[in-house]
Amino acid sequence: MSRSQTDHRSLFFPILLPGVFFALILNLFFLPAKGMATSDAFPASGFHPTPVLHTYPNGLRLIYVEDPYSPIVTFQVWYKVGSIDEQRGKTGISHFLEHMMFTGTPRYPHGVLDKKINAVGGQSNAFTDYDFTAYFENTAPRYITIGEKIESDRMNNLLLSNQQLERERRIVLEERRNDYDDPTQKLVEQVYAKAFRVHPYHNPVIGWEPDIRHLSRSDLKHYYRTYYMPNNATIIVVGPVNGPELVSQVGQTFGSLPAGSAPNPKIPAEPVQKGLRFTVVHKPAMLPVTMMAFHVPNFKSPDSYALTVLSTLLSGGRSSILYRTMVYQNAVAVDAEGDYEPLTKGPALFYFYAQGLPKVKPPVLRRRFENVILSLQKTDVSPAALERAKKQVISSYLMSQESTFGLGMMLGEMASIGVPLDYLDTYVDRIRQVSAEDVRRVARTYLIRSNETIGYLYPTGAPRNPSFARPNRIVR
Repeated sequence: MSRSQTDHRSLFFPILLPGVFFALILNLFFLPAKGMATSDAFPASGFHPTPVLHTYPNGLRLIYVEDPYSPIVTFQVWYKVGSIDEQRGKTGISHFLEHMMFTGTPRYPHGVLDKKINAVGGQSNAFTDYDFTAYFENTAPRYITIGEKIESDRMNNLLLSNQQLERERRIVLEERRNDYDDPTQKLVEQVYAKAFRVHPYHNPVIGWEPDIRHLSRSDLKHYYRTYYMPNNATIIVVGPVNGPELVSQVGQTFGSLPAGSAPNPKIPAEPVQKGLRFTVVHKPAMLPVTMMAFHVPNFKSPDSYALTVLSTLLSGGRSSILYRTMVYQNAVAVDAEGDYEPLTKGPALFYFYAQGLPKVKPPVLRRRFENVILSLQKTDVSPAALERAKKQVISSYLMSQESTFGLGMMLGEMASIGVPLDYLDTYVDRIRQVSAEDVRRVARTYLIRSNETIGYLYPTGAPRNPSFARPNRIVR
């Protein structure tokens, strides 16, 4: 399910790959990335190539993977800024600024950027998340300098004209209205707003409509100058590049950009939830929906591995416990899925949902969910089911590195939220070590009523078919 328009948010692109972003990955050169980088690289285990990190004097970081077998190169710039950094009354400014980054500089006026990339058969785009904003160009290797020059220029020379600002405001407001009109988007938005009362994850990435309407050029310029600087950015390059030459080349293009003061936003901590929370949506929709969400720790906790396996057991496709129970056995739903995303700067949510049959009320779906949870808390899963789930997690992890673009996305997300690259070295082993007792323990610890937020969607009026994706990404 999605608070925004498409999906990517997982380090490993696991299990759920719904919506636009999956199509984007497939279209953006789903090609093997099997080359190995050299020299002073991070040691790596498993299937993935070895990333190399270089830091420049102005604080800019470059992470690259040499893949001599790829016919394309992905050039990505990731900024450590997203909706988590926004102040009250300024929600949506990260996404709005992402739109403005395509409106031109003195060197590359509006429209020139896209023309340059399209002229060489490449693709460019951007996306905004809770925790970061990223831009990318995918081209043939000989055109990598086009992306370098474009990104270097707009990191420092964005025009932010009033005319373009108002044009993009209209576009963003239309996106916001589309989100509001979608019943499942509205449900997820309200569940997150209930689950997070203080933390900025309370707000949709796209922002609240009144804030979008009142954001000024001064607001955007200040935000741009605060966060769009080399020491708040990481460049990711994957493709048939020569490492030392790339380091020199990026240094020549970006090295003269001045570093800024390190941003230090004050992000309020979310208090511990101490009771069940409810939200109800009444909107035109084809089918009822029940969503249940629980606060859980992020990647920094050892429990994240057991939670990942638990999420896969519950909602990892049509053979998962929830799908079998809700769709096949009890015949109360047409779909049942969920997700847990450990790679977040802030606290994570573990959630699942069911799209019920037309005459099934949301509370009925909730009771079926609760029966499944109770069973997992009381009884260990079978060795065969546990082994299948762990293999599914590991397979998804390995598959995420099979594309040049996908590997770049994985590395960029890690760099932007502070995941050390050596996290990759132990991931498979940590998943393999998860026991049935670990799964039952995290179910008993986190999937409890005092930690739960429930959302119901009651269809009203003319039906509309809900579409599901995960709650975090907006694509331009």
